[in-house]
Amino acid sequence: MLCDTLANREEFPELRARVCDQWSIGRRIWRRLAGVRPFPPDASWLRSIRPQVLHSHFGYVAHGDLSLHEHLEVPWIVGFYGADVYQLGRLPEWQARYARLFERVSTVLALGPAMARQLEIIGCPKEKIAIHPLGVDVGVIPYRPRNYGAGETLKLLFAGTFREKKGILYAIEGIAKALRSGVELELHLVGGAMNKPGDQEQEQAIFARIRELDLERVIHLKPFLSFRELLELAFDSHVFVAPSVVAEDGDSEGTPFVLQQMMASGMTAIATSHSDIPFLFGEHEGLLVPERDADSIAERLVRYSREPETVAEDGARLGQRIRNALDVRDCSARLSDLYDRLA
Repeated sequence: MLCDTLANREEFPELRARVCDQWSIGRRIWRRLAGVRPFPPDASWLRSIRPQVLHSHFGYVAHGDLSLHEHLEVPWIVGFYGADVYQLGRLPEWQARYARLFERVSTVLALGPAMARQLEIIGCPKEKIAIHPLGVDVGVIPYRPRNYGAGETLKLLFAGTFREKKGILYAIEGIAKALRSGVELELHLVGGAMNKPGDQEQEQAIFARIRELDLERVIHLKPFLSFRELLELAFDSHVFVAPSVVAEDGDSEGTPFVLQQMMASGMTAIATSHSDIPFLFGEHEGLLVPERDADSIAERLVRYSREPETVAEDGARLGQRIRNALDVRDCSARLSDLYDRLA
């Protein structure tokens, strides 16, 4: 693994990794002298390990790896994940960059069929596209049915970046409508804004809408949590909310990974017919609601309140879907087979 930063090292003890500090004095001098050619110590390290396949993650990273591919002269795989295809892919300058990339790459990985179609639209040859979903480590996520009884408070959970494509404002609107219909509920809103343009404005809009609808008593704000802490909160919640939408700038989800993890834990979810979320739900696609539709979110909350047994039933169906179709061990085996074929 050749990477810019290294974190969570203890989780991957067998991984050989080399960090490229792009802001070191030596690298900055080299870039001035040699442009994008590989930094000599990196080139020496790469020669020593003799890689047989190059796998670049994210389209915009892959564009920066063109010179690395020239240096290695091995088959090249590029994985796309969301904004790199849906947002950048609509810009002419990035379409031109991707055209060069698509000529050189051996295989392009899409998270699902919707992303595969979009990659075709922006110029990737169909025969080079393979669908490779993100797998969930179902062996480390406990499966616990969410038992919800009549008269209890329906506990909802959202976790993610406060970004337009997450659709949080529609969840807030849906909650307000469900409360007016007599549903007793609360929402734990976990996350915050990051540094992407528009995030801060979206966070301010979320806080303002909560105040306008007088929802401070039922919406509890929490900062980003560790995965262990998030799981603890999830096992104390009944419904995960993922009302994703296509943002004004085209930014869209790939397959929200936290949604997959929550489904794997046996938790039902209110999610939208967006990007490749229908691929995640598979035969249970009928549980999805339309984008930007607060009424449909409210209707689902009312249904769960009036038919409490469906919370556990829907959760069981979604949990089985993830565990049967998106186990990380099966996904990794398929990726390993692809590496072998190319090598």
